[in-house]
Amino acid sequence: MKKAVLIFYDARMLGHEPSGWDTQHPEWSDAVKAMIAHQYPEASLETYAYPERPERLTAIVERLKAEPVDGQGWRVPMPVTHAQLQRVHSVEYLAYIESLVGASGWLAQDTTAVSPESVVAARLAAGAGISAIEAIASGEGRHTFCIVRPPGHHASTDDARGFCLYNNIAVAAMHAREVLGFRRVMIWDWDMHHGNGTQDIFYDRPDVLVVDSHCEAPFYPGTGKLTETGTGAGVGYHLNVPFPRGSGNAALLDVLEQVVRPAARAFRPELILISAGFDCHYLDQTCAMDETGFAALTQHMCALAQEVCDDRLVVMLEGGYNAQALSDSAHATVRALAGETITDINVLPVDEGRAAVAEAARFHADTIAALGRPSAPPDRTSGSR
Repeated sequence: MKKAVLIFYDARMLGHEPSGWDTQHPEWSDAVKAMIAHQYPEASLETYAYPERPERLTAIVERLKAEPVDGQGWRVPMPVTHAQLQRVHSVEYLAYIESLVGASGWLAQDTTAVSPESVVAARLAAGAGISAIEAIASGEGRHTFCIVRPPGHHASTDDARGFCLYNNIAVAAMHAREVLGFRRVMIWDWDMHHGNGTQDIFYDRPDVLVVDSHCEAPFYPGTGKLTETGTGAGVGYHLNVPFPRGSGNAALLDVLEQVVRPAARAFRPELILISAGFDCHYLDQTCAMDETGFAALTQHMCALAQEVCDDRLVVMLEGGYNAQALSDSAHATVRALAGETITDINVLPVDEGRAAVAEAARFHADTIAALGRPSAPPDRTSGSR
């Protein structure tokens, strides 16, 4: 059945445009060059450009306008307010980010950087998720897709990392909880990189269940081990699924079948949010997914949302740095959100990620089972990281 898909986008997010190496911190540039040479030995450091660039969004938007999906509707997000950000980020951190309006430069050794319009873009990116959830709550639609930058899942309460200034998905989840009254929110982060910021923000909370599938440490940011399951009241509400590089569509579909779906059925969220990084695409040179895999994941998540949370589903862009991969994957995702049936899925002859996913599913089995009981999930790790 065809469904409406509300797409939240504002061209002012293209104004976030850092560039080049950091001449003020040559030691940071040297460290990043060493990291790139190690992770991507064929990459040219002479032609380096800031990976989180405006073309990431224009590739998606131009494709959706050239080949519109039946049912898509464009919306302009409201910029986030200071009060909305303060539910996630510290007052001191927000003052620091606001002080960067009109500035340029790197904020961290991992290349997180700003240009003069970056904070304006970040306000819109963080506001998009709130706008999407408000549209769902008002009955305007059920499936939403947020085309945003800078991304958010590496930003913690008081730290900018991994190209991220505000944690967009966390800001959206907290708005859903504290303003709109959604008692239980579930997040699946399928970006290739572990969402360390999202984990830190919700690590002690039992009202937000986070499943995070990602390339295993020491791949950036080096967090997200199986044993990182929460602390205090939040023990058991964070399920990490690390897998090796080279994992493909079958491995991610296993994450859905063996971890995400049973966890959602036990937890019974009232809203599902997806941190949708498309950097597991093979054109990003680390994993082996393609757009058929992302389409299949989205199709299954639509069915799951219909089953457990009255079809409320927000998909928010995180990473993905190859323009063609972003264009293909985002378009396939929107088609699936609109109800298009996916039948052809490309799979590797051997997908080594499947064994790692099966191991994670076994590790989390008791915790997932306990999500459906009144008592807290079992403490498997004493909150160790």
